[in-house]
Amino acid sequence: MEQRTLLVVDENAKDRGNTISQMRCDLNFSYQVTEAGTVAEALAAVAKIRPDCVVIDQKLPDASGHEFLLSVSDLQGHLPFPVIILASAGDQESAVAMMKAGAMDYLVKANTAADSVRMAVNNAIYKFLGERKFEEQQKELKLLYNETTVSNDALRAANASKDDFLAMLSHELRTPLTPVLSLVSATVNDKSLSSDLRETFSIIQRNVELEARLIDDLLDLTQISSGRLKIDKSPLDINQCIEAALDICREGFAEKRIIVHKELEAEKPIVMGEFSRLNQVFWNLLKNAIKYTSPHGHVTLTTANDSHNCVVEIRDDGRGIEPSQLPSIFGTFQPIKPRPTDTGIGLGLAIARAIVEGHGGEISAQSEGKDQGAVFRIRLPLAQTEPTADEVIEGPAANATRRGRSILVVEDHDDTRRALSRVLQRKGYEVTVAGSVAAAVQQFYISAPDLVICDIGLSDGTGWDLMKKLHQQGPVRAIAVSGYGMEHDVKKSREAGFIEHMTKPINISNLENTIAATLQIAPRL
Repeated sequence: MEQRTLLVVDENAKDRGNTISQMRCDLNFSYQVTEAGTVAEALAAVAKIRPDCVVIDQKLPDASGHEFLLSVSDLQGHLPFPVIILASAGDQESAVAMMKAGAMDYLVKANTAADSVRMAVNNAIYKFLGERKFEEQQKELKLLYNETTVSNDALRAANASKDDFLAMLSHELRTPLTPVLSLVSATVNDKSLSSDLRETFSIIQRNVELEARLIDDLLDLTQISSGRLKIDKSPLDINQCIEAALDICREGFAEKRIIVHKELEAEKPIVMGEFSRLNQVFWNLLKNAIKYTSPHGHVTLTTANDSHNCVVEIRDDGRGIEPSQLPSIFGTFQPIKPRPTDTGIGLGLAIARAIVEGHGGEISAQSEGKDQGAVFRIRLPLAQTEPTADEVIEGPAANATRRGRSILVVEDHDDTRRALSRVLQRKGYEVTVAGSVAAAVQQFYISAPDLVICDIGLSDGTGWDLMKKLHQQGPVRAIAVSGYGMEHDVKKSREAGFIEHMTKPINISNLENTIAATLQIAPRL
């Protein structure tokens, strides 16, 4: 059993004991625990040991958990280990400050379930290690892209290795995010919780979804570089797509008090496109507008028509772009400079260009220079024929009736299996679980569920292997939920008989919509 080092900091010995008891129930890891009752003792402890995680009370006799975070952070604000804050009562302002200072999680003692701290520690360590791997891979990727002297054979081998590594890395990063996002997205709108706690859950949800988006960007990059970016086009209203992106970014605009003007006046707003992909483009551009616009600044969004196109403009009065940078800002690893420290690695605009061009459109940028603002303009071809109202994609489908529906969840990651089954039960589904191919086959034979939700990488085989065995027993509806999200993974899932392939981490509302749609499809033989 793998051993981990844990530092528990709490003035109350009983509370320390409760935390330690939870950790000693872990079946996968053995925890060597060091205890402290003050921040001074905690700082002395971390000077002697390198803990895998720190669980610290928000308020201590000599200082606060926030002061501890600041004391152990480096000059860039990075922590040398993951930290989880425990609080006696929910406090929105403190929660926001803790998360901004680098805390991985913020739990309220009175509201934590029996295994909440243990799940939080495991997920924090997974996320922390994944981020370190990710930072190392960023450096390796930049070196790969700057390398110009390798032979063609060596370059092809490096690209293949990079793709394999990215697929594995994305799986490792997505898996621990899944139980976090599942529980948070299922709880964020729970009216029984205080508004402070709902806001705390909302902060966690946004940050998890942003991290998942960055992972998606890296996978998109591999598809773009190999010419395999897939776009499924349907008639959609470009104004509604922009509104959806604005909803995602609303908190960012509010935080900097940026005034948003909307002039969505295109008389013909219907284009042929993929809603989620174009939403991704607008989200990236709006995110940049927030970053590079000063507090109390202005951002204007307009739609109009010229000849056979719908034209979208996103205009800000922020820092602007130097003329020398304009020709290269849509290239890979070309973030706008100067830039804040948290703007990522410069994939957003490159991916936006690839998506727009994949729709048969074009994207351009204009700026008069430093502090003169910037304009991003997108032209997309209009739909050739006017679709009916039923054909226009407006967003997620409505949920199907849940009562009496049974679901078999097949997942070998304990926390994900527990979190997913708990959330689905709360939604009204009858849930059974299995952790392996063999157990799933047996459970399917016993319960004959209406739907199977299955991970791809299992301890004794794959989800694809499981589908072959289940088809021998009879018809089956199934959704693949996996950290593997490359195009060939999705294709293989389809070929194995999965109706849908969802990539971790999954938002519960998106999963609900997928379940509803899947339950309306006849089971496959």
